[in-house]
Amino acid sequence: MDFPPKWISWIKGCLVSGMGSVLLNGSPTKEFSYKRGLRQGDPLSSFLFIIAMEFVTLFINMLSHLGLFKGCQLPNGGPNITHLCYADDVVFIGLWSEDNIIALNRLLRWLNLVSGLKINRRKRKIYGIGVAPDEVERLAIKVNCEAGTLPFSYLGIPIGVNMKRASFWKPVLDRFSSMLSKWKAKHLSFAGRLTLVKSVLGSLPSYFLSLFAAPKCVIKRLEKIRREFLWGKLNNRNKLRWFRWDFILKDKKAGGMGVVGIQSFNYAMLTKWWWRAKQNPNQLWAKVVDAIHGGNLNLNSNNIIPFKKTITGVWKDIGSVEAALSNLGIFIKDHLVVDGDRWKWISDPNGSFSVCQVRRDIDKLSNEENNENLVFEWNNWAPPKANYLLWRAMLGKISTKVGLVRRGVPLGDSLCPRCGIKDEDSDHLFVSCLWAWCVWWNILAWLWIRFINCNNLKYFIALIMQNPGDKAWKKIVYTVWRLWKARKEKVFEDNFIPINKTVDLIKEEAFLWICNRSKLKKPSWGKWLDFDIVDQM
Repeated sequence: MDFPPKWISWIKGCLVSGMGSVLLNGSPTKEFSYKRGLRQGDPLSSFLFIIAMEFVTLFINMLSHLGLFKGCQLPNGGPNITHLCYADDVVFIGLWSEDNIIALNRLLRWLNLVSGLKINRRKRKIYGIGVAPDEVERLAIKVNCEAGTLPFSYLGIPIGVNMKRASFWKPVLDRFSSMLSKWKAKHLSFAGRLTLVKSVLGSLPSYFLSLFAAPKCVIKRLEKIRREFLWGKLNNRNKLRWFRWDFILKDKKAGGMGVVGIQSFNYAMLTKWWWRAKQNPNQLWAKVVDAIHGGNLNLNSNNIIPFKKTITGVWKDIGSVEAALSNLGIFIKDHLVVDGDRWKWISDPNGSFSVCQVRRDIDKLSNEENNENLVFEWNNWAPPKANYLLWRAMLGKISTKVGLVRRGVPLGDSLCPRCGIKDEDSDHLFVSCLWAWCVWWNILAWLWIRFINCNNLKYFIALIMQNPGDKAWKKIVYTVWRLWKARKEKVFEDNFIPINKTVDLIKEEAFLWICNRSKLKKPSWGKWLDFDIVDQM
C-alpha cells in the first residue's frame, strides 16, 4: 500500500512493545510480552484491522478479474458487485454456482494464511435468492457453513422483509417502550420526561426511519408511547393533559415545545436521500440505484432521482416521499435546486441541506398556525423545568385552581390561597396578586427597571423585555419558578413564605444560574446584591 518505512517501523514498534501482567490473588505477576500485538483496548487496533481487511478487497478483485469469481453484474452499464465490507462484517455477492462458492471458500482460506485472520464458521451463513432450500443446504454442507434463510439482519437492518407490515417494526416499538417505561415517568419531572421524549427519537428509530416509510399505525403507536410517557400516569390513571399533542410537536420558534413529530421526521430523513443522490452520484450506492432504476444521476440532469414504482424495495419508499410531500404542498423538484456545483434545499439558511429545515417546512404546512401568538424566548441560564413552567404559565396551562376547575377537578373554591380575594388563575398567581406584585416590585427595583402595572403575565414579560438596557440581564425576570414554589408551600404545607425571603431566594437562585450555566463573567456576590454588573457588560 506504499506506506513509508518510518511509519511501518512505528507500527511494528507498537506491535512488539506490548507488556502486561495478571492479578493473581490481588497481586500482579511478572510482566510478559503480548503474543497478539497491541494491548487490549488499544484504539490503534481498529485502524490496523481496517487496513488488514483491505486484503479482502484486493483478493476478491483479483479473483473477479481472472474470472474465478463472478459477482452480480447490474444492468444499464452498472457496476459489478462482489462484496460489501463494514468493519468486520463482510457480505459476498455473486452468481449462484458451485464453482463460485468453492472459489470464495478458498479465498477465505488464503486470507487466513496471509493475515492470520480466521473466519468464525459458526457465524458464516450462505443465502440463496431464488434457489431451492435443498440446494442451499447441499452447498452449505460442502463448504462447512450454515444455510441461512430470509429474512436476516445485517448491520441492524432487516433484509428480505416487507417493511410495510407493522409486525416487522416490533423491535422499534419494544425499544421505545423500554426506554419510555412507566416507572421512569414516576421519578422524572415534566422537564425530565420531555428531554427524554426528545432524545429517544434521535437515538432509537432514526436508523429505520431513514430508510423505510413507517406505516401509519406504527407512527400512531410510537406517538402514543411518547404522549403517555410525557404526561405520565398516577395510580393507573392518566394525569391531566394541558396541551394538544400537535401543539407540543411544534417547533419552539412557532410557540411549541420543540418535540419532533415522528411523521415529519420520517419524511425529512427519506428526503435526504434525494439530496445525497444528486450531490454524490459517483458513490457505489448511487450507481447501484441508477443502474437498477435506469435513471441518470448526472449533476445537470433534469430528473431529480431515478425511480420506478414497479421495483419494490427500500428505494421505493424513498421515491414515494415525493407524493407524500406533494399532498402537503411541498414539491421536491422546486425545493431541491442546484447552485453552481452543489445541490441545496431552497429554504435552508446555510445554503445546503438539513433534515431539520425539511422537517420545519413540513410542520409549517401540516400543522395549524399557533393561535396563542406566543413568541417565547428560552433562557439558557435557567434549568429546563423553570423555562417550561414560565412557558406554560404564559399560556395559562398550569394547575392553578381556575385551571383545575375548568378541567373538572372538584375543589371547594377557586380563590387565591394567599390573598383570598380573587380567583387563582395564571395571571393572578404570578402578576396581579398583591403578594406577587410586591415581589416583582422589589425585583424590578433591584434590576433598575421601572415597575410596570400589568395584570397579564405574557404582556408583563414582554413590556419588561422592551425596556432600555441589556436584554441578557433582563432574563432574570424569568425566575417565576420561585413564585411557583412559594405558592406550593402555601397550598400543600400551609407555609407562608414572606416577601423579603422570596426576593432573597430569587437573587440567590439567579446568581447560581449565572455562575454555573451562563457564559458571562461571574460576578462577585457583593456586587450581585447591589446589581453592580458594569464589569460583566
